[in-house]
Amino acid sequence: MSALTQTVSDLEVIVVDDGSSHPIADSLADIRDRRLRIIRTETNRGVSAARNTGLGAARSPVIAQLDADDFWRPDHLEGLLPALDDPAIGLAYSNAEIIGSKLVHRAIVAGKPGDDRPKRMNDRSMHPVNDLSKLYRVNPIPAPAVIMRTAAIRAVGGYPNWLTVGEEYYVYIKLRRAGWLFAYVDRLSVVYRWPEPGRGVSYDGRRSARQILKLFTVLALRSSPDPAIFKRLGYELINLVVTHVPATVTVARRIRASAQRPAK
Repeated sequence: MSALTQTVSDLEVIVVDDGSSHPIADSLADIRDRRLRIIRTETNRGVSAARNTGLGAARSPVIAQLDADDFWRPDHLEGLLPALDDPAIGLAYSNAEIIGSKLVHRAIVAGKPGDDRPKRMNDRSMHPVNDLSKLYRVNPIPAPAVIMRTAAIRAVGGYPNWLTVGEEYYVYIKLRRAGWLFAYVDRLSVVYRWPEPGRGVSYDGRRSARQILKLFTVLALRSSPDPAIFKRLGYELINLVVTHVPATVTVARRIRASAQRPAK
């Protein structure tokens, strides 16, 4: 386990077995490390509930999230923890190497004018993302690359059990709105596995569209008017239609092609 091989040895690793059919304790039985704790629930309650279980059991003042299919390089925590020496910083994150994708190889890049980067690759110049309007437009923070103050995340209510996609995104927004600043450490210290069928909830575009629409609907209802929130909400409404009614994409292309034909 990459969490137990960190150069920072003073840590606790809480593995939450969210009602798996094969108890994870059986797979970890050979690991004899007092820093490891396993918490198992009888039923599968989802990512947010599992993370909240770990958050509730945590004894450390700093918490990190690491899904089973991602991993940290040995010096990940060592490189990030100094960022929290500033008491104003509530969240710090590093860069992430991405494996399993033909399109991108790292989450954050140094952009150059005219380099035609895919839009999903965000430019290093925007980090750390402390502008709420930018954070509303996109979540540019790699989930396994994050550490947060335990007290801060507890104070904003932890992870939202009503979301099954984008739960960490909602937490980041709440932390920033609570006044916490973010820090970015430009190190490639984590590895993120690109979602694929059967692994990674974000691979399901229809499900993701519904959940992110729910996220921004809640933000719109629970906060003062913000043009960036309503603009994102409009985009997610369109995305919902496109992902659930594929014919709309074909129709849109035909309309666009028709408009480009020269008049007779």
